[in-house]
Amino acid sequence: MSLLKLIWRGVRDLFDQLLAFSLYSISWWICAITVVGGPPATVALFSMCDPRRKVAQPEFSDAIAVFRESFRRSWPIALITVPLVLILGWNVSFFAGSDHPLIVLVPLWVILMIILTILGTYAFSVAATMESRWRNAYRGATYILVLRPIRSIILFVILLVLMTAFTVMVIPMLLFGPALLAAIVNRFVLESLDVPIIDPDAPTSERQYEREQGINPDKGFVARLRERQPKKR
Repeated sequence: MSLLKLIWRGVRDLFDQLLAFSLYSISWWICAITVVGGPPATVALFSMCDPRRKVAQPEFSDAIAVFRESFRRSWPIALITVPLVLILGWNVSFFAGSDHPLIVLVPLWVILMIILTILGTYAFSVAATMESRWRNAYRGATYILVLRPIRSIILFVILLVLMTAFTVMVIPMLLFGPALLAAIVNRFVLESLDVPIIDPDAPTSERQYEREQGINPDKGFVARLRERQPKKR
């Protein structure tokens, strides 16, 4: 499946569950502010934005249950990823544009920072969608990055641009930015791990065959409006 199609399906997940995704995003921001609740809230966010949950919509109590169960597997992921990313980011900001000999390492630090950010994001997604502990979550994240390095970089750039635009507009970032990112990454992770996703909105095999054969084609919006209008005598 193409990368743009995966991203579009993540966006469609947002529109299909806009109210729930907004609730999850706001809850994530509140937990992230406390710092202690940030990592388990991230696992809960990815878990609630799992596209396989569209078949049976989860309750908010399910998110609370995942949050409580995720402390042990979420904090190791955060402790491995976040401090290293912050250190690399500080090094880049401090040495970039200076005359220090270590300026030659800035490109390497940027690459490492991107790789660690991608690995950490994938690890949270694997921990949530596959219910993996932190070691297996990082193994799965590493496998995906090694399997699809180019697509991972492209996805990272697209998500960075999208989240930057949301941040500038402020309200979209607060309401559904984290949930949208989780939905898109989940789609990419599950597709990379060959995990089947049941789409309840997809047509049945019989209906798909009828479409391919041109039998009982779907009527457009204008045609449906014309049918509802009373006929003139």
